[in-house]
Amino acid sequence: MPTDPYWNHNTHYHPWILEQVPEHARTALDIGCGDGLLARKLATRCDAVLGVDLDGQVIADAPVAPNVHLEKADFRDLDDTFDLVTAVATLHHVPLGEGMAALRDLVAPGGTLVVVGLWKMRPVEYLTYLPALPLIWAKDRRHRRYLGGPEVALRGPQDTITQIRAAAAEYLPGAELRRGLMWRYTLLWHRPR
Repeated sequence: MPTDPYWNHNTHYHPWILEQVPEHARTALDIGCGDGLLARKLATRCDAVLGVDLDGQVIADAPVAPNVHLEKADFRDLDDTFDLVTAVATLHHVPLGEGMAALRDLVAPGGTLVVVGLWKMRPVEYLTYLPALPLIWAKDRRHRRYLGGPEVALRGPQDTITQIRAAAAEYLPGAELRRGLMWRYTLLWHRPR
């Protein structure tokens, strides 16, 4: 039985995200925090976590947790920096270059950026994804009793994985980008000191 209140294709990546939290991280920013589930997990490793989301209602309904502050805000308007910045299924809601530049600017020197994102698949990519479908189906079936999450606005991705790689090379030099299961990619970037 999972310890989380629900499971979905985004929460599937929470353990990986938590593995990326640097030991020195004291402050964290969770972009597109929704009901704060990931922010609450980050608070077990960081002294202070700020979660931001454009949906004020989902934040208002979120449980209160120590060391976690949730607020309605657009991450592109923030001007502070954090030791850790996370963004799960959020980057595709804004123009790619603008979003990556804003993410970069939010990471403190020596800090870490962790992104789990979606990309627009082209027909040939669907063919390469076919072998993964049974595994995705099995994971969905295994967690079907716990499928869920907050009711939030959804938007399909507009950028291909090739476009995302090019933007990462431009705005986040040295970032590690990998295609993952469940139509997600992971991006890990460490800002130089």
